[in-house]
Amino acid sequence: MSAAMRGWLSGLVALGCPVLVAAQGTEPLRKTDLIRLLSNPVIRKAEVADLVRRNCLAFRPTERDWADLRDLGADADVMSSIGGCTAGQPSRAGVRLASTSTSTAPPTAAASAPAEPRLTVTLLSGRTAVPAASEALIRVSVRRGNAPQRAVTLALRGSSSITGGTGSDAQALTDDSGLAVFRVPAGRQVATYHFEVVLATGAALPGRPTADLVVRPGRPAVADVRPARLELGGVPEGPFAVQATVRDSFGNPVPNEPLELRPEHADMGVAADTRATDSLGRAAFLIQAAAVRRPGRIELRSRGERLAVVEAVFGGPVSRAGTGFVSGGGQRGVARTLLPEALVFQAHSASGRPMPGRVVVFRSRNAQVTRDSAVTDSAGRARVDVTLGSQAGLAVVTASFDSVQTAETLHVDPGPAVELIVERDGARVDGGRIIVERDVPFSLTLKARDGYGNLIPTVSLSRTLQDVLRQYNARSQLLRLVGVESDSLTAAIKFRPVAAGMTSLTISAGLTATVAVEVVSPRR
Repeated sequence: MSAAMRGWLSGLVALGCPVLVAAQGTEPLRKTDLIRLLSNPVIRKAEVADLVRRNCLAFRPTERDWADLRDLGADADVMSSIGGCTAGQPSRAGVRLASTSTSTAPPTAAASAPAEPRLTVTLLSGRTAVPAASEALIRVSVRRGNAPQRAVTLALRGSSSITGGTGSDAQALTDDSGLAVFRVPAGRQVATYHFEVVLATGAALPGRPTADLVVRPGRPAVADVRPARLELGGVPEGPFAVQATVRDSFGNPVPNEPLELRPEHADMGVAADTRATDSLGRAAFLIQAAAVRRPGRIELRSRGERLAVVEAVFGGPVSRAGTGFVSGGGQRGVARTLLPEALVFQAHSASGRPMPGRVVVFRSRNAQVTRDSAVTDSAGRARVDVTLGSQAGLAVVTASFDSVQTAETLHVDPGPAVELIVERDGARVDGGRIIVERDVPFSLTLKARDGYGNLIPTVSLSRTLQDVLRQYNARSQLLRLVGVESDSLTAAIKFRPVAAGMTSLTISAGLTATVAVEVVSPRR
């Protein structure tokens, strides 16, 4: 280490050590001591805070003192230590002045001075109840006599144990009115927590004030209803028991919650009933089966919202022969269009009676149904509209009803042609150029496609090409149209080059495609 560096460090030590050593005793610190300690760059703020906690103060800070200490760089640790000393101990300034006074008054005069009022900590509410996953506000007032105590850092011992909380005890700092507000995350589980208000240092406060936090369930969010389906027969039956368990969005049971069980439509014959949940969020209802006049839905409601639905249906064995699509099958339409007639599904029991109020589930392939399920009407029928898919060919709609599954086939035709394609030997050449040899025949294949990529039958196209065959040969000097062959989806045009040169071959049949043809001499 250089001599200059050693001299600089010696100067710092000389500046800092006297103040620190002077404060190492047990005498309370004066404001001038705090000023010297905070002004010295060598002394860490943590050391100042430790001295304050150990020695306390010989004065009670005023509003001006707090401002001066903050201006001198006192951090939260130092301010908390000063606040804890001020709140936890009576002022010692009066005692010190009495012991060092040069007054001629007898010693008993100082001893008989009135004692400073005791520090009091009051919870504005000893019990706070909040819903799960919310924030609880616990307010504490700190006073000495009638004087509010500001800048006192408090902690809520035990709040670190809240399930789903921050994992550390909540802290709060009193304001100018002596009020501190703890903001405590309540967690998602229903529970009751007991806390103690202490100083941030962990020191207990007079009277050991305590607070209770009660975490209640949130609003009813889901309900488990059993049975979810009531099978009603054609003969009088006894009552059905419906059990409901209500929970909030975090899975906590909701106790003492009024629930209403009522029919979706009044003409069902089910009487509305109201019950309150028990401590486990459960409630039981009775439905008189003999009173049910028609199938339908029975709703479980809470606070005006529907939580669950019970399906009431007239059951019995399903007839496979009498259950299936009865109308709308075999229809044909253009791709991506709505069929003019809806598909009608019918459900009958083994006795031949319609089965109303039963759910039919629809699935489709290469088609779209307007709804994936429907409830049969009083005639045991359910209707569904169908939009055909984009792929030409077949579309299938399947209906599932209990153990019966049946399908209906529909036909999808291509849409209008929007593109004419020219291919040679499987390669697309429209818009390009091909080279052919004189006197060597070649073929071009024509295809037409709709806007969804479906090939369109070329029967009409072939007839059009046959009509222009003679006209083309009369005008063309390089190529001769030999013939046209077609299948259901393509048309093949056969040419024979008769002279060398370049020509543009344009094929027009509602749509137009062009290909440049270069005729060269045959290779030798």
